[in-house]
Amino acid sequence: MPTLSLPFFLSVATTIISGVFAVMVFNRWRQKHRPHLMAWTVGLTLYSLGEFSQIVLTFTWSQFFFGLWYWAGALAVAPWLGQGTVYLLMRRGSIARNIQMALLLICIMTFPWAIFLTPMNAEAWRAGSDMTALLNDILPRGGVRAFSPMMNVWGTIALVGGAIYSARLFRKKQIMQNRMVGNLLIAAGGLLPALGGVAIRLELPELKYIGLLLGAILIFIGFLMATNTPEDAPVSHRTAPRDNVTAVTGAGD
Repeated sequence: MPTLSLPFFLSVATTIISGVFAVMVFNRWRQKHRPHLMAWTVGLTLYSLGEFSQIVLTFTWSQFFFGLWYWAGALAVAPWLGQGTVYLLMRRGSIARNIQMALLLICIMTFPWAIFLTPMNAEAWRAGSDMTALLNDILPRGGVRAFSPMMNVWGTIALVGGAIYSARLFRKKQIMQNRMVGNLLIAAGGLLPALGGVAIRLELPELKYIGLLLGAILIFIGFLMATNTPEDAPVSHRTAPRDNVTAVTGAGD
């Protein structure tokens, strides 16, 4: 049995937290049936599955779970979380639906490509190792990996940028301060996992997993704050038009 390191326990915690968050958002979608909630449910489910795959790969080699780990974490999580923001900031017209259709097509194409059609060097796998450190040895450059920069940059800009934009609107109108703070926490939570590459370059993989855990926690707290509207919150249709003031979490929807 491999020695269980700090990244392993951080992955366990992140899997649980993001999984619980995904269930909460899905239950909210069942009540509201809003598209941004479903996009967030997909993103958070993949967030949890990606970390769960790291846990499995700590103990045994599996091409399926390695492909899932890479596909979810490097390709799918960020754009799906960002897609929720896109729906909120583009309520009118069909732009958000068209972007989601493109996202679906890319995910449908890259999922079997990453898991079943990409040759992997199983001999490079080592029990108890951080899969990010083994990525270049197991998964060849090019191919499906070419989609990673585009998907991550787009998803991070949509999630973080949308949260900051929403927080700025709440602050400008001086209403619902809890939603403003919640959106800032979501922005910070979305940015932390994106900084994981810096930790890898510094050869400090533990920082990457701390960032993933803190990112899930901050997004979770931000969601709770942004969806908790006090009864005396100064909200009115005159001061806070629905189409102009939006929270990344879809608070109040």
